[in-house]
Amino acid sequence: MEFSPLVLIPKNGPGSEPYGGGLSHFDGKEWNHYNTPEGLNDAFVYDIEFDKKSLWLATWSGVNRVTGNPASRKNWESFTVENTEGGLIDNWVYAIEIEPSGKVWFGTESGISSLHNGKWKSYNHKNGLGAPHEQEENQGTMSLFQGQHHSASPSIPNLQGSDYRPNYVVSMLLDQKNRLWIGTWGGGLSLLDTDTLTFRNFTAKDGLPGNFILSLEADGSGGLWIGTNDGLSRFNGKTFQNFSAINGLKSKFIFSIEAASDHSLWVGSNRSLTRMILDPETGIPLNIN
Repeated sequence: MEFSPLVLIPKNGPGSEPYGGGLSHFDGKEWNHYNTPEGLNDAFVYDIEFDKKSLWLATWSGVNRVTGNPASRKNWESFTVENTEGGLIDNWVYAIEIEPSGKVWFGTESGISSLHNGKWKSYNHKNGLGAPHEQEENQGTMSLFQGQHHSASPSIPNLQGSDYRPNYVVSMLLDQKNRLWIGTWGGGLSLLDTDTLTFRNFTAKDGLPGNFILSLEADGSGGLWIGTNDGLSRFNGKTFQNFSAINGLKSKFIFSIEAASDHSLWVGSNRSLTRMILDPETGIPLNIN
């Protein structure tokens, strides 16, 4: 049996208990479960991506690539800071994106790394990732996370009370123009031009509702949806349109976003799930349920 993208999810991942249950795959008839004995680097899995031949997994102990039958341990490959000799910038990996060229991007706790044709490259705040510190905008945010989310389900660990960690990549999205959008912890939203390898950063001063970018998703109208610590936002390439409790959202913390083929947008937040119906042409919400 090989993996197919029918249903493949981190088993008992963020928001459910027990916390850190490895990987589960549903083939249409039965569930199969995979964990460290099978070759998984870590029981905590944060992202899953497919290329033409393999499955890539982001974990808290580096990256796995699975090619072929996952039941065979020989088909599991591991990438860590140690065995890549620092090519992977950090073992705490939260996001993966894959370019059509086959280049793979990894978002980690210490910045981003890329792997292409066997060569590694890494980038962090020194290269332009994350905006400069906006003390006034970020102040006190960590206390809100500790009280409402982290105490029960520490899905973003090792924060050490910091309101600003621009190298800490929480989310990523590769858009149709092959640009890499990167969500940081307190450093706002970064946009990497994958051709010139230059960064542009957006923060609350540019119109975002918050500088903690927890989730990213593209809609069918070319808009970018951004989940933050202080509500939801849609970027049309020029301006940010923000949504909050006034618009019907139940929580300010937006941890996941998924666009569906029926022009709806599913928004996962703290103890709530919201379905938004989008105008097919403009991408603007018609209602929020």
